[in-house]
Amino acid sequence: MLYGTFILAGANVLVRIIGFVYQIMLSRLLGPEGTGVYQLVFPPYTIALALTTSGIPIAVSRLVASSNAVGNYRQCKRIVLTALLIVIIVGLVLSILILTNLNWITNRILKDSRTHIPLFILFPCVIITGMGATLKGYFYGIKHTHQPALAEILEQLIRISSVGFLLLWLKPQGYEEAVIVIVFGVVIGELASLLYLHIRYHYSTKFIKTLGNNAKTSPFSLLLKNIISIAVPLTFTRIIITSINSINSILVPRRLAASGMTNSQAVSLFGIISGMVMPLLFIPFTITNALSTIIIPHLAEEMALGNWSSIRHNISSAIQLTSLVAFASTALLLSLGQPIGIALYAQPQVGQLLTPFTLGAIFLALQHTLSAVLNGLDRQKRSTLNLFIGGIIQVLCTYFLVSIPALRIYGFIIGFNLRNITVSMLNFSAVKKLTKLQIRWADWLFKPGFAALVMASLGRCVFNLSTHAGSSLIVSLTLAAAISAIFFLISLYSVNGIPRIKRQGSSLISTFMRSLRSLYH
Repeated sequence: MLYGTFILAGANVLVRIIGFVYQIMLSRLLGPEGTGVYQLVFPPYTIALALTTSGIPIAVSRLVASSNAVGNYRQCKRIVLTALLIVIIVGLVLSILILTNLNWITNRILKDSRTHIPLFILFPCVIITGMGATLKGYFYGIKHTHQPALAEILEQLIRISSVGFLLLWLKPQGYEEAVIVIVFGVVIGELASLLYLHIRYHYSTKFIKTLGNNAKTSPFSLLLKNIISIAVPLTFTRIIITSINSINSILVPRRLAASGMTNSQAVSLFGIISGMVMPLLFIPFTITNALSTIIIPHLAEEMALGNWSSIRHNISSAIQLTSLVAFASTALLLSLGQPIGIALYAQPQVGQLLTPFTLGAIFLALQHTLSAVLNGLDRQKRSTLNLFIGGIIQVLCTYFLVSIPALRIYGFIIGFNLRNITVSMLNFSAVKKLTKLQIRWADWLFKPGFAALVMASLGRCVFNLSTHAGSSLIVSLTLAAAISAIFFLISLYSVNGIPRIKRQGSSLISTFMRSLRSLYH
């Protein structure tokens, strides 16, 4: 499990770094209002994408993992083909429905006609992205995590390259035309990723015909039923998340306007939150997101074998790793959030808004990991219910608190943190009850918390000393982040808080070397 997590996390880190630099460039190119318009394009698209892709790739990874474990490779291929058929049909229906009602969506729901052309370009991408996600689910199921990882990297590189080329070639006038070019780059990147995954899938399944595998394959109707039974609850989970995000994306500017801000001010502030603050907040969670993807097929296999001791061990390790990443990122953003916002975006307000967001970062990370644990243990419905409860809390806070002049955007932040705290607590309660998991306060809370305090204090101290010595902002930030990260690890080591990462008796160095070699096969 840790081997696959290491591969995917490494790719996610690279993709996030590339995407983060790209996001900074876009924010500077478009400005706050242009960034707000760009972000408004995605709520209806992500809802359609959730209906098409959210549950099916996870269902594919679980079913393929089970069939692959018993050597039924022909069944693996039939599972993928059945899932692709579902994705294509659902994607076509949704795209047609949306495109035929595009004027109503842009004028009545989004209330911004500037989103019409970008949405028209983006929506056919629902099918492309859905097919790519399904193929990724296959590779996760057979434990070939490096193929989806490389596809993610390729998608980002092609997207950024194509957008840069088109911007230089077409030279758009104003942010409205620039948004159209950027959205077109998204489509090109997804097409490149799908092409790569299709080629790798073809070579991966080419050997099946020569195996002479006599294992019986399930009929199409049974495969369809199995995929749908897993995918539907997970799809509802994704719909809840994307719907909440979409509702907030639409509701926040309106409620800010209701508090007394002009429409331009409201959209600009929303652009700062969604296009500048949120990318910073989510960058450290590449490791936990990778862990969430990898842990699902592993827990499904162990649950089928009834190996509950291994299940508890893996869940405990996942929580510990999540806590380490979350505490470290919280310490970094709390201590250096203000200068980071100035250095990256030339926006002092970014750091001011980032600080209260980071107070709930630990619960945000735990929520993702524990939701994945429940999905891996076939408790999708419970995970969905918990997310729904948290979503209601956030929407209510957005509606009632954001319109209060004394709170405004802080009302949204309050709802965001309350949502994450509630969902993580409900998820943990369900996991503990199901698995009889023992709470390890020292490993999960006290040790990473102590190291985070050292990291935050030292990081701010180094930054202040460096700036007073006349160093530039970038140099001071780099020095403070590097030294504080080193002392975070030293503090963890001093209290025996670093988990032992092994794979079948091998060391972390061996795992790292195998990870590099696997990228070339």
